[in-house]
Amino acid sequence: MRELKKILVVMEPRRLRQPALERALALCRMAPRHDIEVCAVLPVHDFSWDVASVLSVEQGSALPEDVMGRYQRWLEAYLSVNAMGVRTEARVLWSRVAGKEITALARDVGADLIIKGCDSHGLLDQVLFTPLDWQLLRHAPAPVLVAREELPEPGGMVAVALDLSDPANDAQRLLNERLLREARGLARMMRSQIHVISAIVPMLPQAPIDLPGLPPEVLGDGGVEEGCRLALEFARHNHIPQERCHVRVGAPEEVITGLAGELSPKILFIGTAARSGLPVAILGNVCERIIDTLSCDVVVVNPKAVVRQLPTPLPSKAAL
Repeated sequence: MRELKKILVVMEPRRLRQPALERALALCRMAPRHDIEVCAVLPVHDFSWDVASVLSVEQGSALPEDVMGRYQRWLEAYLSVNAMGVRTEARVLWSRVAGKEITALARDVGADLIIKGCDSHGLLDQVLFTPLDWQLLRHAPAPVLVAREELPEPGGMVAVALDLSDPANDAQRLLNERLLREARGLARMMRSQIHVISAIVPMLPQAPIDLPGLPPEVLGDGGVEEGCRLALEFARHNHIPQERCHVRVGAPEEVITGLAGELSPKILFIGTAARSGLPVAILGNVCERIIDTLSCDVVVVNPKAVVRQLPTPLPSKAAL
């Protein structure tokens, strides 16, 4: 990853073990310069307070300072024991829309990375409500690391899933370059190798076509060859050996999960279309479905994080 100065960690209420904080502390230890600050944010909300506020105007107008104060004291005590030797800041957010609050906080503090523990999602999560980790994946102004329970050990492999389906799409090209740059920074810290994963979606005809001497099964071969060429050209341009470039034909979700299962990377980097509203209800976000099936940590970069919107002494184009 790029030089980290500020990591925002989303804490889980009522949990003794915090995988997201463990990842942040591991990055602090691996960083060449030990001046990374960790901002630990604990989103809480007591829905019984909403009912009480309806029944009592006086109580509803007051802030739940007693609840927030109790969580603040717990968070500060937890950090003093478990994050000893690391500069930390404890924040408690009282909000029913924690995703928006955390996104705004990430901009305010200039977070270079957001770390959130992985949650399990049901079939209705996408339709009825949006889980907190999905909100961050879609709207975070910085890369989001979704942490599993087990802490990855140094070495091994860091995989980068690229979308090379449209070479003329400048936004997609910048997203691919940002993914690779972030992955290289983390690979240096973990002493890992970079491997590239790319899915080639076969081009099928809209209707059966009968062409003399041309079997229907080879109608998409031209697209497959072009996809392989683009993947190898990207790898060669970025000094990645050909043997570390893995290309397979199929749907992106199936290809990425299949190759991740075979290669067993420590961390997977992937971009997202950051769909929301009706499009996500119909099409969904591939990275969200992939995260639920993988056993490794996943770093997600959405288009909003490519052109950096966070406070920085350099122009935003310099961060590309």
